[in-house]
Amino acid sequence: MSAKITLDQWQALLAVVDEGGYASAAEALNKSQSAISYAVQKIETELGVRAFTLEGRRAKLTETGQMLYRQAKVLVEEANRLESAAIQLSQGWEPLVRVTADGL
Repeated sequence: MSAKITLDQWQALLAVVDEGGYASAAEALNKSQSAISYAVQKIETELGVRAFTLEGRRAKLTETGQMLYRQAKVLVEEANRLESAAIQLSQGWEPLVRVTADGL
């Protein structure tokens, strides 16, 4: 099964919350506001959920959106860690492994 939502789309959702809105998210990610809107809309459409409700000009997370936000944050953090580890390995870095034996 392949993922329906890209990492960039999850990052857009996170940015809308973290930056306080679509315009600020667009600026933070160096994308257009319409690209951010489209990314969030794609998440909602593909998953059949509402991540945000609009209160005036402000986007507010729904209960489902709060769950998506928490899980997306973990996903993006893990993806960043994976990328960092791959870069370190490509530069010849080897992870340290310690083996301890208990003499009982």
